[in-house]
Amino acid sequence: MMVSTPKVRWTNQGTNLLSSLEKVSRAPICEILSVELSKNYNPPKDLYYKILLKRNRENTANDHEGSYEPEFGDLIALAEVRPKCIDDLNRPKSPYLVALVHRVKDEYDQDKLTIRTSNPFTFEADKEMDKKIKKKKSLFAVYLTNMTTNVRIWTALNSELEGANLNIIKRVLRTESIIEADCTQCVSQVNESVALPNTKNCISSFKLDNSQKAAILSCVATRECHHQNSVKLIWGPPGTGKTGTVGALLFALLKMKCRTLTCAPTNIAVLEVTTRLVNFARNSLQYDTYGLGDIVLFGNGERMKIDDHEDLFDVYLDYRISALYGCFAPMYGWKNSIESMICLLEDPQKMYLLYLNKVLFQSE
Repeated sequence: MMVSTPKVRWTNQGTNLLSSLEKVSRAPICEILSVELSKNYNPPKDLYYKILLKRNRENTANDHEGSYEPEFGDLIALAEVRPKCIDDLNRPKSPYLVALVHRVKDEYDQDKLTIRTSNPFTFEADKEMDKKIKKKKSLFAVYLTNMTTNVRIWTALNSELEGANLNIIKRVLRTESIIEADCTQCVSQVNESVALPNTKNCISSFKLDNSQKAAILSCVATRECHHQNSVKLIWGPPGTGKTGTVGALLFALLKMKCRTLTCAPTNIAVLEVTTRLVNFARNSLQYDTYGLGDIVLFGNGERMKIDDHEDLFDVYLDYRISALYGCFAPMYGWKNSIESMICLLEDPQKMYLLYLNKVLFQSE
């Protein structure tokens, strides 16, 4: 019998991008010193350019503005002004360009990075015109979001245009009427299953509204189905409790001893849902942190800034490895402690003399 392993993922990439545009005045920004064509430049599609950024030591941005350090997959806006609002990006005579960071360091010049733009650059012609009137026009790179995770997901789903992977998208969007919302075989058995009543009891103490509870119960019912593979989409505008719903769902699946992989497009999202899950789990524990062993958080600790989240140390993989390393250390680990206890029980007089000698040596 195959064991179902749900994969829970929620993404707000469009919402995140809109939020980045609305908060563009506080976005990380850096001035562009030069722009040139890349060797891969091949219009009209492959619009690759090399740009040279003004680094941190030279950056004159205000204190409230973050300095931009580019990473592969960053989506940036190229504008001629430091944007103070979203309208500054879309000025009639000089609209902004959207670009994707393709390479952070150039093979010949480590200070240059390669980008791919949505449209051809028009800034070069403008600069030639500016030289005639003895004015210098600035150009800025404004960070919007990082697309790496979403590109990887789309590549995985779209690896074969006619392949089965696209069925996932079709099931989520319900593009075909032949896709059934519920398994007909499971509908007749739903009353016999103990999973739903147990889940209702599990989440009854959580501060969830009826729509959140319904979403959780629907996901659990789908997980209990062994007749077809299904995908559930939990949708809602920002602030409607999607993270809390996912955290409660993961806790319900944890209680069902269901192995679940949870992914998110940003480290912040991963930390938020992990925090919700850990809080739910802690409230149900009887003995300190005993019971958190089935929750494992892993990822790049530096990027997640895990040191700022002490409440997640008990579930973070790297910290667990460090703790286990101490337990298995040859000189002071579990093995040494057990051997010392055995020696104490077999020959307490000898162990007592060794202890006295150790104390005497330390006092000298």
